[in-house]
Amino acid sequence: MLFKRISWFALIALSLAYFTCKNSKDPSVPTVKTGEWKVSYYFDRTDKTAFYAPYIFEFKPGGQLFVRTDTQTWSGTWSTACDDSTPKLCLTFEVAAPSLLRELAEDWHILSMTDTLMRLEHRSGGGRDTEILHFSRL
Repeated sequence: MLFKRISWFALIALSLAYFTCKNSKDPSVPTVKTGEWKVSYYFDRTDKTAFYAPYIFEFKPGGQLFVRTDTQTWSGTWSTACDDSTPKLCLTFEVAAPSLLRELAEDWHILSMTDTLMRLEHRSGGGRDTEILHFSRL
């Protein structure tokens, strides 16, 4: 009996995780323009934009994400969701990705999204720290 309860709990938890960050069909959630982007601004207590200069982010249809430099490529995923009535862009990266990329693995609040600029923010630590991330289209 305990095993059945744990199994149902695990199934519900996995379902919630999946639906929280899956691609949304909700028209109020902006659509990510697929293609190549670069980090044009990243602030996390200090301006860290320069650290991301070598990285090209390629957002593919269906939620695939590839990040490359001149010598390496890593994979990840992107998805949009409306969580807590706030449009979000969820980013994940493979474990082998550099820590700079894994640092961006968050559920980012979408401030604005156009064909050429994505403006995102993430609040952490009980809302005390705000990270700001901008992607510009190449």
